[in-house]
Amino acid sequence: MLTVKQYVNNPYTSNTFILEEDNGADVYLIDAGFTCSIKELIGSDKKIKGVFLTHAHYDHIHGINEVMKAFPDCGIYCSIDTKQGLYNEKLNLSFYHEEPITLKSGMVTTFGNNDSVRLFENCHLKILETPGHNSGSLSFIVSNYFFTGDSYIPNIPVVTKLKGGNKEANLKSLELIYSSCYGDTILCPGHGPTFKGGALEQAIVTDAKRYNIPFNI
Repeated sequence: MLTVKQYVNNPYTSNTFILEEDNGADVYLIDAGFTCSIKELIGSDKKIKGVFLTHAHYDHIHGINEVMKAFPDCGIYCSIDTKQGLYNEKLNLSFYHEEPITLKSGMVTTFGNNDSVRLFENCHLKILETPGHNSGSLSFIVSNYFFTGDSYIPNIPVVTKLKGGNKEANLKSLELIYSSCYGDTILCPGHGPTFKGGALEQAIVTDAKRYNIPFNI
């Protein structure tokens, strides 16, 4: 059975989500903005098999070199634009902070819209391209969990003014995200709490009206 754990990164407040199966040793991460130790993040008896990045902003990749140092065989999965950002401190915005970040090692695999990756037996991750906040933004669907990064944070307007942001692309991505939510969806954004049920539906109603986007849930 799939288990998803949320870790709120300090000081960036971004979320890292840990995906694992009951009694399994392998885990996958959605984003890697953590500043803690690997042991604190996943436990001493676990192995990170892969990291899926929603985008390359520094608050979502801060711990990526720590992952690769501890688990050199770990895969990194992202969009083409995010791959570029991993090697460019100005694109990932860490240049403008106290600790510039670039990927030092690791195998990076890029994916596009509707690609699928097998995580565990009978458990696949589906990829959606959701640019707007950033040109390389991806969202991920695993079972009824929907990881949207900063492409959609319920009740908060999407930031599109940073490098790589695009208002028109954002509207199309939000329409795709809204239409991909169903009654049992658990939405896991890049910041803040998870949303499901009535709270998610109400957030989508409010946010869709803000952008004048039709929706169905």
